[in-house]
Amino acid sequence: MLRQVVQGARWCQHGASKSASIPVFPRRKTFVTTLPRFIHFGGPNDKVRIFEQDTRGSKRRRKVDPEAEDRLDREEIEEKLSSLEQELQMIKEGPFSPNSPFMKSLPEKERVLALEALRKYDEEKGSENSGVELDAVFDEELDEMLRKEFEGFAKEEEEWLSGKQPEETQVPVARPSYEITSEDYDTDPYVDRFNTLMRQFVRDPSKEDLRQELWKWYRRCKQASPDFLRRIPKEAIALLWDSQALGESTKATRPAHLQALFEDATSVGHVLSTPYIFSYILALHNGGESGKALDQWESYQTVPSQNKEDLEGYWKLGVQLFAAQDNPQRAQDIALAFLANDKSRQSRVLIPVINAWGRQSGKDAEVKAWALYLQLKTFLGADMTMKDYDSLSIGLLKANRLDLALAVFKDMMVTGQDPANDSTALYKAALGLTENLQASSINEQEVNKVSLSALTLLPRRFQNRFFYASWIKKLIGMGEVDSAALVIELMYERGVRPDSKHLNGIIAAWLREGSASARDKAERLGWAMVQQRIDIVWVDGVPVDTSNPPVKPVISQSEDGVRIPKFMQRTVPPANIETFSILLLHYTRRSDDDMIKYLTKCLGDARIRPNSYFMNHLLYAELRKQDIRSLWQKFQTMSTSIRPDLETYACLWDCAKLQYDRSRTAFDAVFPSARALFSEMMHWHSQLTPRHRAVADEEFSKELYDQIIRCFCLSKDLEGTLVALHALKERFGVYPDDSTARLVVLQVARMAGVPADTPKRRLRRLSTTPRSKENIMQVNRLMELLSERRAAALQAQGLDVEHLDPAEKQQNQLGILSDLVRVIMARVTADPDRVQRKITKAAAEMSMAEMKVDLPASNIAGLL
Repeated sequence: MLRQVVQGARWCQHGASKSASIPVFPRRKTFVTTLPRFIHFGGPNDKVRIFEQDTRGSKRRRKVDPEAEDRLDREEIEEKLSSLEQELQMIKEGPFSPNSPFMKSLPEKERVLALEALRKYDEEKGSENSGVELDAVFDEELDEMLRKEFEGFAKEEEEWLSGKQPEETQVPVARPSYEITSEDYDTDPYVDRFNTLMRQFVRDPSKEDLRQELWKWYRRCKQASPDFLRRIPKEAIALLWDSQALGESTKATRPAHLQALFEDATSVGHVLSTPYIFSYILALHNGGESGKALDQWESYQTVPSQNKEDLEGYWKLGVQLFAAQDNPQRAQDIALAFLANDKSRQSRVLIPVINAWGRQSGKDAEVKAWALYLQLKTFLGADMTMKDYDSLSIGLLKANRLDLALAVFKDMMVTGQDPANDSTALYKAALGLTENLQASSINEQEVNKVSLSALTLLPRRFQNRFFYASWIKKLIGMGEVDSAALVIELMYERGVRPDSKHLNGIIAAWLREGSASARDKAERLGWAMVQQRIDIVWVDGVPVDTSNPPVKPVISQSEDGVRIPKFMQRTVPPANIETFSILLLHYTRRSDDDMIKYLTKCLGDARIRPNSYFMNHLLYAELRKQDIRSLWQKFQTMSTSIRPDLETYACLWDCAKLQYDRSRTAFDAVFPSARALFSEMMHWHSQLTPRHRAVADEEFSKELYDQIIRCFCLSKDLEGTLVALHALKERFGVYPDDSTARLVVLQVARMAGVPADTPKRRLRRLSTTPRSKENIMQVNRLMELLSERRAAALQAQGLDVEHLDPAEKQQNQLGILSDLVRVIMARVTADPDRVQRKITKAAAEMSMAEMKVDLPASNIAGLL
């Protein structure tokens, strides 16, 4: 039967073109064979079942109902018609009918009153409104509107069936002005991606990765589409410019990107605004094309005449370019002409000109720089800031105008405190002026007349190491380490001998800088100071250790292009323990064991007693290598002559964690137990002076507290853990918290679930086994019971746990942990007296024999 149906269907398909009485329905699905149902087929009792298959050769067929979709559409239309009939009936009845939604929403009493009022109104006005019916509402005009609307619907349906979308339904989507909307690019993946990135950048301009992505796809669009630049809107160029002109990620490539973008925009006829032109010229200058930048600046002289801001920006840019090109005379002429036209303009434009004069050689350039500096101070007056002084002093230092830089720094120091020693006051006094000083009255001839050395005179009270040290400290804080080194040279020239502290700060700053040249200068200076110290302690030129004397570093020659400051070729001050410590920290961070050993030997040759800082870094060097034996031996040897500090014991407890953690391979039998190490620390703490003890108590951190408790937990020492909890509270005032409780819980669960002979390689994996997790849950449940027991005891006393003050809550937490440890100990050892004896023994071994750690038996009696 199925074969006959298929044959009949195929015949009908071939014969459809010859017979108009046989309709052919289009297929509903692509790549699916669906046999249409024909009207004239068979007798009244024939049944036709329709099947479909994915391909002609497929053996899988599915039974389908071709009228299912039509049936659903028909049912949906019937439901809509029914709903419309109900709405129409409600409209006929009106909003005030008894069954209307409005009347049903009223309360019952108000509804009765409203219906009665409506009834009376209908009786009185019924004759007037009797002619207003639904036919009067739906007039011919409304019928015509509905007819046109339905005709439009029918036309849209026909166009939809034919595959064409009507033009009326194509609503244009408003796109941002910065997107490329050309029809040629509607399906271009490069442009689509570029537009997407532009939208993301507009939403969040702070994302640094978007800046690089945006430029990458901009280049790809240029390569893929020849007319991309012609189609890109001006708004997109502005956004792309902003993405490359700002941000840290584009700082290195900024000049090249801005140049390329400016040239691309001008090549297609876009006229950029004046700020973009200035930014382009500055990009040329920063990219090393200063000559081209000046040519562009000259060619745009007529551009910035539009407003005041553009005019000021143009002349300030010219001053900056000529000053950077070491043409200070042209820069000065522009700057002074710029300031002469308008006194309200910013006179800080003179700062790069002053620095440019400082870079010129000769006495005349120095005089011109100082005359311009006096004019700047006159222009600014009280508005001159610390940033202005810093810019000038650092610029003059780098130009090797040390005396001028010192005079500028002196002016900064006397500002508001000693106006008589200010440079402008000295200039007025030298010329005998009594009225207010004007910038126009300052010139190079007058500066030459009174002598520049007199104008830059440093008061006697500043001729000391403390004044220069404040300058050095300020420069190091600003990251100008090389400038701070030039201040050292100035100290030598002024006859002020620098101290070791001055040079130690410069060495440490150079090492923090991290560059190869800075590190080389720091090492050279440090070893020169070490050699100077060794030379001082030698007797008649004979070294302390004649078998292997230290070799004095050659510092007068530069290697690998490293510039050595002049003061390093002088007699430097001898090294102190701080110098050795700075070098030791440097070599330990680089894991240079040979230099560490040599530096330690030189410390002995220099006859300097090491301090705790030096010892601690030696211990940390051994800790990085996980050499437990060497660390403990060095501590025992050096602690006989060096008093340890809290950092020393922090290092020892870090080493103890490696020692007691059985899952690690690092172990040494010589290293003391947790109790012995704790006793060593308590003995050290008791021997401190009150001042040093207060410092140690203040520096004791929660991290060190947790490390100590962790070491006792790794040692599986319940008695020691209990004593340590109480001892640390008594000595350092530190209480346990939730992290401490987790350590103790894991210790108890680990002791119950891990056999003693478990190999190290399995210890870490056992913590994730179901048995270990079950043990942890049981211990946590035990802690909850102890907490509830303590809360009940407090409530019996009229106290609430939630309303305790912080100190009482901490004490309560300590009590809960103590109860937990004592319960576990009582379960392991059935004799309570023996438990107490173990605790007393542990306290004695930990140098805490006088401390009481026993608790009332009533707290835990019900849990034993």
